[in-house]
Amino acid sequence: MIGILTEKASAANNFAKALGGKEGTYNGEHYRITHARGHLYELYDPYEQVQDDLKKKYRSWKTEHLPWKREDFEWKKKQTKEASDILKQIKKDLSDCEELIIATDDDPSGEGELLAWEIIDGLNLKPKKISRMYFVDESKSSIQKAFKERKLLENKETDLDYVKADFRSKWDYLSMQFTRIATANGDGKSVLRQGRLKSAMVKMVGDQLKKVESYKKEPFYELRFKDENGNVFSNSKAEKFKTPEEVDIDLENSAVIVDSTTMKKTKPPQLLDLAGLSAQLSSQGLKARTVLSTYQKMYEDQIVSYPRTEDKNITPEQFQELLPLADAIADLVGVKKELLTYRKSRASHVKPKGAHGANRPGPNVPASLESLRKYGPGAEKIYKLLAKNFLAMLAEDYEYEQQKGHLEKYPNYKAIANIPKKKGWKAVYDSDAEEQDENTKKLGKEAAPFTYEGFPPKPVAPTMKWLMKQLAKREVGTGATRTSIYADVTNANTRFPLLVENRGKLSMSDYGQMSYQLLAGTNIGDLKMTEQLVKQMHEVGQGKSDPNAFLDQMEQLVLEDLDQMNKNGKKIVHKTYERNPDDYEKAVIDGKEVEFKKEFSGTSFTPEQIEALKNGEEIEIQFTNKAGKEVKARGKLEAQTYKKRKFYGFKPEQYFNLDGTPIVDDTEYATGVWNGKNVKFKRVFSQHRFSDEEVERLLNGEEIECEFISKKGKPFKAKGRLQDQVFLGHFFFGFKILEFEKKPRATKTKKQEKKEKSA
Repeated sequence: MIGILTEKASAANNFAKALGGKEGTYNGEHYRITHARGHLYELYDPYEQVQDDLKKKYRSWKTEHLPWKREDFEWKKKQTKEASDILKQIKKDLSDCEELIIATDDDPSGEGELLAWEIIDGLNLKPKKISRMYFVDESKSSIQKAFKERKLLENKETDLDYVKADFRSKWDYLSMQFTRIATANGDGKSVLRQGRLKSAMVKMVGDQLKKVESYKKEPFYELRFKDENGNVFSNSKAEKFKTPEEVDIDLENSAVIVDSTTMKKTKPPQLLDLAGLSAQLSSQGLKARTVLSTYQKMYEDQIVSYPRTEDKNITPEQFQELLPLADAIADLVGVKKELLTYRKSRASHVKPKGAHGANRPGPNVPASLESLRKYGPGAEKIYKLLAKNFLAMLAEDYEYEQQKGHLEKYPNYKAIANIPKKKGWKAVYDSDAEEQDENTKKLGKEAAPFTYEGFPPKPVAPTMKWLMKQLAKREVGTGATRTSIYADVTNANTRFPLLVENRGKLSMSDYGQMSYQLLAGTNIGDLKMTEQLVKQMHEVGQGKSDPNAFLDQMEQLVLEDLDQMNKNGKKIVHKTYERNPDDYEKAVIDGKEVEFKKEFSGTSFTPEQIEALKNGEEIEIQFTNKAGKEVKARGKLEAQTYKKRKFYGFKPEQYFNLDGTPIVDDTEYATGVWNGKNVKFKRVFSQHRFSDEEVERLLNGEEIECEFISKKGKPFKAKGRLQDQVFLGHFFFGFKILEFEKKPRATKTKKQEKKEKSA
């Protein structure tokens, strides 16, 4: 029996189609296919990787404990959340196999090897042989060929793709130190996440914003000529003046001499990667994380191709697979079929080598654009843009006539006119990323002098499209990786977002500004670090270098950034907020005049509510809580203390949902003795308030089962107990869920129920 391990369910389905089923015989060999779901294992936290005497050091976020030592780590891995069931199925499918074939994604990073060996080690699988299938794509012919020509692997230590990916994984793990350094040198309370790509994005956006802010629009004036068709003739060495009066335009008109007339062509643009796709859609208000999520769901139904590809082209097989579908795709997205007259493969777009191929429509053409809405927001826009980009390669080249000319009397004044002759692919794929022709009319007969007012070129404001282009130029990460990291750093729902995006335009959050000031002159903020890592991965993958030697270089990088961020941190300018007296109201309490703010959690009090508060009465207000949920609260004006500062303000006594049901106060604490020491812990967990009996059982170290409410408002049962915990470097004591109640599996799938209901 041969076990075939693929990376995901969709790949397993493609393998089954190619070989004749999930289990069967192909080429005289009996096989069984199973699949993972991406990485099913992850590294333990640093303090869990070391000996007991080092745990305190590696648990601490104090920079005095840096840099870490690579050799201190055991590099242990644990199952990811919700990986248990799929790992049980994999073990069941592969435990009796004599040969195990690694058939995970074959990508340059070696990530497929890494996740496969994690499963082999984690499940302690011991097949007699382990082999590898290398395939250019998941087409039938590629899979069948890879099965027949699979390569035997001795062990993971000699599998250089695994060694390369393992090296990159450990490097990124050790780079967590940069987050601890930045956090320690920031404001002391904000966790400033510093990864290779995160830091580079913040640094690049910050530098560009600084250029935009420092730009001065100071005009200059010079002599130029314009013909009757609007073409402007300029001299690159013309003198520039500060005032228009200094320009001498008391000159004669001049005849135009056409030097050359040439027909030119441009080929269709490259196929989009996920970063380019997401960048174009960002200006339409579609967030990167939405594009990622929706695209992934569409991919699972083969509506679009594999998202996380590194390929810029497609293979001849992939081209031939899509070619018969071109007319149907064109009808769907509103492209005229008569424009698609170039139906042969272009050498610029179709190359024999590749893996998944560039992002493109999938083999399943949807019945309508409206039917795509079930996959998530923006599905129609994603498919339409992706389809037109692909169809453009089936259209003719864009053709234009280029005229170059100069002025007879002033030969140093020249102009170029580009006159469109055939729209070709531009009639199919009209990307605003493409440069528009400035001069579209032929050169005229005569040009007259005029005073031209110009300005130094203004730096472009940073946008997602701009940022992705900069990263692509430096060949940093795949399009999918860039999009994923971008979605993370701009996610407003995270606790410490670094960048703020508004319809593709970028600015800094307070945390991003703090990071930017810390990153000046650092290694982690320089893209050269990533470029160096890519070179090192290449050397490791060829067996030319020892990965541990490269990992040990991290100590010096950390020491250098520790010193630099410490210096930068002392120069950080924190925002100061002036108190606006108009935001406060005066009241007399117990014969003493006090001030209180005229709003609570972003909601301003009405004049009637202000009077009620001044009279000591209770009021009810509606506001948005920190979780973004609309709630109500009842309370009155009271003296309060926050961070040792005394003040007067509205104090809620009870919170309510909009329907009037009370919300449990999650700031209430319980105290007692646990494990021989005095402790204090939150009495409310996920909207469940522990009873006196439950508090007593928890303090006795018992495990209890309760019903809770999730953030989405859904009830669930779980077991847990009290224990010491750590979150973002901060220690706390409280209730921790250890086991969720397993719900019985549905006997029928939603698809079956829908089919029966329809019948």
